[in-house]
Amino acid sequence: MSSLAERLRVRSDSWPRYSLDESDDELDLLLGKSKKSETVRENCQKEDSCNACGESENLLVCETCTYKYHPKCLLPPLKAPLPTTWRCPICIFVKQYLVKWKGLSYLHCTWVPEKGFIKAYKELPRLRTKVNNFRKQMPVGNNSEDDFVPIRPEYTMVDLILACRQDDEEKEYYVKRVGLSYDECYWESESDISSFQQQIENFNRLQSRYRKLRKQKSNIRDAIDSKNKLKEFQQFEKSPEFLPGGELHPYQLEGLNFLRFSWSKQTHVILADEMGLGKMIQSIAFLASLYEENVSPHLVVAPLSTLRNLEREFATWAPHMNVVMYVGTAAACAVIREYEFYFPKSHKKEKKEEV
Repeated sequence: MSSLAERLRVRSDSWPRYSLDESDDELDLLLGKSKKSETVRENCQKEDSCNACGESENLLVCETCTYKYHPKCLLPPLKAPLPTTWRCPICIFVKQYLVKWKGLSYLHCTWVPEKGFIKAYKELPRLRTKVNNFRKQMPVGNNSEDDFVPIRPEYTMVDLILACRQDDEEKEYYVKRVGLSYDECYWESESDISSFQQQIENFNRLQSRYRKLRKQKSNIRDAIDSKNKLKEFQQFEKSPEFLPGGELHPYQLEGLNFLRFSWSKQTHVILADEMGLGKMIQSIAFLASLYEENVSPHLVVAPLSTLRNLEREFATWAPHMNVVMYVGTAAACAVIREYEFYFPKSHKKEKKEEV
């Protein structure tokens, strides 16, 4: 899997840009750039080419932007041994802000020079307030870049895929990131999440199951008869093979059979034993056994403090089941109801209006 720095190095043609006045040459004077060098730079904005001479091969790539240089094209030239991580002169001498753009995930955060913010204040008055608030929140006297983590790495990792859409262009997925709530889901192109094949396969598997269930439940009478037939009690003599988390202990297997027998008799029960003996695993095994018999969905009510542990145990013992945590803000719950509670809907890509 690529590093956080690699995932943040987004293609330059996909960066949001302000419509700014480029007449201010204060930055050029600060860096000692001439009009000739600026002309060379404009003519050399090719993929995998030096921003100074325009040639390719043996390039140093800046870790915070998309600029590339030959070591000999730098002033002064950079000699061997070359560093493993390197920043171009633009990023070294100019203050930049790492920006999360509205409507895009943390994967698409980009570094923006301070000059761009100053010129955008007139068109976006609220931007000045955001910058001032950011400066107030920054710790005083913290100059160590090694101790500063602007983005939690898990915010760029795929947790769940909720939907898929495709038109004439590339396929896109509606993605929930690790550690973020459902109201922070965004559409991502397939190429941007290509390293998360396991999550893509899980999404495709669930979609296939949904289509199968939709066909099975087309006849309501057959569905009711099938459900009543499945209530016949079947005892497990050993730990079921559909539980990849490991072997159940004998007392856990007994608890599983007890739950299945009570369910077949439509009797309410309580698992009451000492803490740490795996009541949660027995409950998950029971739900997984019903899932194997096409009896679903299920509603689990649990305290907020146990939700993360419950989610981890489901991922360990029943990873084939789709677990939806209905918790969060009103906006997050609205996304869950739209994409997770019911059979998936077809989603078409909205047409973007040019501004």
